[in-house]
Amino acid sequence: MLKRLRKAHPMLFCVLAEVVFLASLFVTDLVFTIALVLFRTDFASIDTYLYSTLQELVGAMVAVLFLVRTDRAGLLHRRGSGFFNGLLVGMYPLVFIGYNAFGSLVLGRPENGVLQPAARICTFLVSMAMVGVAEEFIFRGVIAQTLLEHFGTSRAGVWKACLLSGVLFGAAHLTNILSSAPFGVLMQCVFAASLGTLFAAIYFRTGNLWVTVFLHGAMDISSMLIGGLYGTTTVADAVSGYDASMLLSVLLYLIPTAVLLRKKKLPEVQLYWHQYVKK
Repeated sequence: MLKRLRKAHPMLFCVLAEVVFLASLFVTDLVFTIALVLFRTDFASIDTYLYSTLQELVGAMVAVLFLVRTDRAGLLHRRGSGFFNGLLVGMYPLVFIGYNAFGSLVLGRPENGVLQPAARICTFLVSMAMVGVAEEFIFRGVIAQTLLEHFGTSRAGVWKACLLSGVLFGAAHLTNILSSAPFGVLMQCVFAASLGTLFAAIYFRTGNLWVTVFLHGAMDISSMLIGGLYGTTTVADAVSGYDASMLLSVLLYLIPTAVLLRKKKLPEVQLYWHQYVKK
């Protein structure tokens, strides 16, 4: 059924994939919460990053199910340009990640701050990495891939696939309104939409899903580095703190997207994806 829906109604398929993915996170959260209440667990003692890791693991499994049921599971081990060559294509966000991490460690450390226990730091790192895995599997591997196959590998088709998958990625972050300030969530959606557009361009240029998985996980780690190391800020707090300066991300990410998808680089996209596009 999913294969037929993907072919006949790709837009509806993409929305369905996003809804099912988000629903799986919500249901997992609900089930775990009920279980913790039944076992009278002290919520203050819960490692929230471990909790998040389990949620994202379920989300990743849902994404893999969509890939398997639509005969696209091969994308998970597709080499494309290769991982390290792919990182060269994604050099812009990689440099940005390094700069952000360095700035946080040098300027953002709290005075007299005490590092979290090693186990908590490990679950923080694993949790952020799993967000990259789950979200890239569904938003690039399932959704962006479907849109590219639908619109084709012409320059206009690639741009449509990038922009629309980015918008869907940004819209997914509206679910954070349950735990964060509305304006901060709105700014996060704008940021995520432009970032998702860039990640789609990197994915199409490299033909390797693991490149964006790595970049996504690394970006989430760098953005929450001090909070994860010192326990000073939660993800919900960080989102609530987003302000209008996040609008700059539209330029910060769409300009390098235009560079990646410039006309003379289009043959690289066609090299990796032309065989998938409907004739």
